[in-house]
Parts: sequence; structure tokens; C-alpha cells
Amino acid sequence: MGATGLPVTLRIGELSPGRAEEHRQDGEEAVVVILGGRCDVDFGEGGPRWQGLGERADVFDGRATAFYAPPGRRWRIAAGAAGVRFAVASAPASASASREPYAVRPDEVRTQKRGSGVWGREVHDIVGPDRPADGLLVGETFSAEGVWSSYPPHKHDEHDPPHESHQQEAFHVRVSPPSGFGLFLHYPSETAERRSRVVQDGDVVTVREGYHSFVAAAGHRFYYLWALAGTERHLCFRTDPRHEWLLDAAGPTAPGGDAGPAADGGAG
Repeated sequence: MGATGLPVTLRIGELSPGRAEEHRQDGEEAVVVILGGRCDVDFGEGGPRWQGLGERADVFDGRATAFYAPPGRRWRIAAGAAGVRFAVASAPASASASREPYAVRPDEVRTQKRGSGVWGREVHDIVGPDRPADGLLVGETFSAEGVWSSYPPHKHDEHDPPHESHQQEAFHVRVSPPSGFGLFLHYPSETAERRSRVVQDGDVVTVREGYHSFVAAAGHRFYYLWALAGTERHLCFRTDPRHEWLLDAAGPTAPGGDAGPAADGGAG
């Protein structure tokens, strides 16, 4: 029986130099990923204050800087001298956990190679199962031109441990150069018709259920920020049975999904 996991959302924000805004997620936790530029973040009295968060000009310029905002906490973000672009991944969370805000620096982002050959990519875990959060898992995936990612097609919409967990997922896509595109493959079951949609630089895609995968157009690098939320933070995916032979052929270092440890596989 299918499960819906927790609703996860991705919002993209941008502030010009000298501008600031305040945020508060009542009943939701958030992971804020700095996509480009620098910013100051202030959680107010009794909370942390970080200056100059962010070390890359663009998502293709290195590892991410991010911070975690617990539910019910107010925070202020102010743009640096060159402005800032950021993503807010949020999902329902319990305020009773009493978690504290924390920052994730580029040297704390875990990176690993996934896949093989024309479905090889680099995966960056920003907030994984080892970091405090109620349900969120957040990271980034980088693919070379013409390469499949989050492949073979897989899903995570049923509670069937240890074979599958149920998490909803949202992606923010970037393409370099931005005139390019990718294709997003999605279908609810092995017997359903496969469908695809064109994704372009800046798009946000949400997956509530079903098998999914991406491919980049030739001549264009491909990136997506992924955010997942479910009733558990240990992620297991189910590969489309028609494509499981690819995993056997490629060996144990080539799981289909992108989130979580290589041994567990994941979605993304």
C-alpha cells in the first residue's frame, strides 16, 4: 500500500546587496542552502549569528554552505556585498524535539561518486541522517553533459522496510549553460506508461510517488538540489525491477538513487 510520506517544499529566494528579510516556520523545520553569494544570518536573542555564510558564486562553483532552522524559530537573512541566492527546503516537524540551529560548512559536506559510465554523477550530502532533523534530508547532485542521474529509475513511496521507505521529494534544477535543458522521467508503477517532461534552468519539480530519473542534454552540465521528508530518516529505495540488472552489472558502488549512504541507496 502506498504512503505519502511528509509534504516537502522548496522555495528559491534572492536578495540584492543590502537587502534582508525575516522568516519563521511555525510547525515546520527548514534547511537553507546558499546557492550563490554570501549572507549574514541572525536567530535573535539566545540564538546563533553567522556572518559571511557562503563560499561559492554559483552552484557549479563548489560545495554548499547551509544552515538548519528548527520549527518555531525566527531568523533573519541579510545579503552580502554581491547579493545572495538561497533555497529553503521545509517540511512538517515537531517543536517538542527542541533542536538548535546549526550551520553546515563546505568542508563538512560529504561527497561521493554514484553510478557508473553514462549514469555516473557526484552526490553531496548536506543534511544527511547523521545530522539533527525531524524528517528532512537535503543534498545536491552534479552530472556531466548527456549523463543520466538518479538512475536507474527508483521510487520511495511505500513503507516496506528494509526494502523501501516512504519519502516525498522536491528538486531545484540548474543547467550550465542555462540555455540548455534536461528530461525528467516519471511513472507511478512498472505497468504504467513512462512519461517525461522538459526541465530547464531554475525549475522546481516535486515527486509525491512513483519511479523517477533525470537525464541531461548533451553539451550541458546538470545540477539539482534535492530535499526529502518522510516519517523516518533512513532512506531505502526500490529500483524498477526491469532495470535491476544494471546495478548487478555495475557492482556495489552504483546505487540508483542519490540521497544517503551508498550502501543504502536513496532518492534524488
